[in-house]
Amino acid sequence: MPQHLPIKKLLFTAAILVAMAVCSIAIAHEGEAHGDQPAQPPLSYQDKRVVNMLEKYAKAVQTANIAEIEKYFITSDVFSSLEGTSQDLGWESYRKHLAAELPMFNDTNYSLSNIRPYVSGNLAFATMDFFMEVTIKSDKFAGGQHKVEMNGKATMVLSESNNEWKILHMHTSREPANNSGAESKSH
Repeated sequence: MPQHLPIKKLLFTAAILVAMAVCSIAIAHEGEAHGDQPAQPPLSYQDKRVVNMLEKYAKAVQTANIAEIEKYFITSDVFSSLEGTSQDLGWESYRKHLAAELPMFNDTNYSLSNIRPYVSGNLAFATMDFFMEVTIKSDKFAGGQHKVEMNGKATMVLSESNNEWKILHMHTSREPANNSGAESKSH
């Protein structure tokens, strides 16, 4: 019997040391700064196709060419867009919206990041961050131009047809222009 007592004490001591180590790691980890981006689950093949299409769409926006941008949309009355207080129901309405804006855009830098796709069958949606920097040329501005920088959040609903993902609905929400480094507030 006395032979087992040292082994039990050794195992008990080892268990206490492991518990102390785990607790100290948890305490040391508390308060550490984490990356700005939330953890992204591994992307499936279809998820990657959605992300790829959205990245190509962002590059098309930089061209300011409606025909190039149009390739990434469902161009019928089922399309809809909510942008700030603006609403476009149907592709023709959104196309008119673009036709009015795009000729004024110069040196457009548009990108999507933190794209998080969710695919189910032939429908998908993705949440993302967007950034746009553009020089707007208009007689309304002193010097005839004004540089605008904006970022925000977007949600896009996509539909797959003929093995191509296309945007069916988009909703963008711009962050306030004068954020001055303040942390975002939850509602």
